[in-house]
Amino acid sequence: MINYKNVFLLLLLLCTNYIFGQTKISINVTSYGANGKDQIDDTMAFQKSIDELANKNGGTLIVPKGTYYISHLTFFGQKYSNISIIGDNATISQLVPKQRKTIREGLFKTFAQRYAADGCFVFDAQVSNQKDDRYSIKSIYMRGLSFKSNVEKNGFDELLHQVSAHGVSNFTIENCNFIGFYGDGVAINAGTDFNINSYAYNKDVKIKNCTFDGVNKNNRQGISIYYCDTFIIENCNFKNITRSDMPGAIDIEPDRDFLVSRNGSIKNCNFDNIGGIAAITIILQPSTDLNAFSNKNYIVENCNFKNVNSSLAIIGNDSFRSFNNKENAVIFKNSKVVTSFSAVDFRKAYGVLVDQVDFTNIYNTGNNVVTEGGATNITFQNCTFDGIKNKNGLGFHGETKRINFINNIFKNFTATGVTINDINGVGEFSNNKFLSTQSKNSLPLITQYYLSKKQILKMKFNNNISEQNFSPLDINFFYKPK
Repeated sequence: MINYKNVFLLLLLLCTNYIFGQTKISINVTSYGANGKDQIDDTMAFQKSIDELANKNGGTLIVPKGTYYISHLTFFGQKYSNISIIGDNATISQLVPKQRKTIREGLFKTFAQRYAADGCFVFDAQVSNQKDDRYSIKSIYMRGLSFKSNVEKNGFDELLHQVSAHGVSNFTIENCNFIGFYGDGVAINAGTDFNINSYAYNKDVKIKNCTFDGVNKNNRQGISIYYCDTFIIENCNFKNITRSDMPGAIDIEPDRDFLVSRNGSIKNCNFDNIGGIAAITIILQPSTDLNAFSNKNYIVENCNFKNVNSSLAIIGNDSFRSFNNKENAVIFKNSKVVTSFSAVDFRKAYGVLVDQVDFTNIYNTGNNVVTEGGATNITFQNCTFDGIKNKNGLGFHGETKRINFINNIFKNFTATGVTINDINGVGEFSNNKFLSTQSKNSLPLITQYYLSKKQILKMKFNNNISEQNFSPLDINFFYKPK
């Protein structure tokens, strides 16, 4: 039996949406001449399609299965809001010019048209110096696309990405693949062309269920985030990414002290065969009113790391010396790291909690495995360290304060458990189990000799266990009064 009341309400809703301009259209790119079955440049067909959606206040672009050749697709201005791009397992093959341009007095050779950041898909709100998303491109959704670039043939390109965004809000990419990118797979930028617009505002970026494969590690990053208030990277796979002089598979890098960068979540991701500094690199600028007190509230959880230089790098700043806050700027938890040059890489880092992370086969035999240049308020708790090849164990080099180890397991070490070269760096060591090491009479902790018992009053040592070749942990071993 037909419910005429419900039918009437549905018709009323449709009419109301139409009257107030809320009806969203759908456009199939093939209607504008894209083929997907040949090797002809489809850029114009795609551009006409998205321009039509922008003129209609948004809608859905349908991309049927096939391979589409695109050079430079532009979403320029706020009118490109409210657009969904839905692919049916469609491939976007990135076209590049025949010749690279030499720019910035020879600094770069690039295929890019825009000389801060460019891409195959470019979202640019065309505004500068924004502190909110009032003029951002809002509500972009992409799904079911595979972006492919030929990095093996054309090589690295610092400025040319697959998706580049500047001034976006509620920006979502899911179930997409990013293959063989020259620069980044996805770049959330502070600017796409500093000669025209710079420092827009990005907010609420979500990248989910995506694969990033750099193919030959001759890339920048899988994902770069320079300026973003709240982001989620979830259920993504990263492999074969990043040349040696770049940060890593994910780079969180506010490169100016006034850029907002906070509230970031990276979870349920896998990293394999990653070059650069670390699989995930986070730059911490000082947290001030200039950046709305950001550079904090980052969490990395439930991730797997294999064949990386380091799992997580935190690159801080000189404010680490005065940091005296119990709040954690970064939390790294519930993860596994297997076959890594170093466990983590902390440089002037502060406010970091590493909780329930298993580190296996950490093979650096040089001086440092954890810090360079100092660190403050670093806590490892409920972690397992299995197979640390460095004879100094977990090494903390530089000016350090309050380095804490609580309820951790140390086994299959080469020699020392932890080395902290600054006596002020020794914080709390409680409930740790130092189970096995190759060298007889190895110390769980080596630190600087101290002259006065006053120097160790704030330290805590409780219920640590030493077995096999590990000696008992005894801070008095380093007491050398005049």
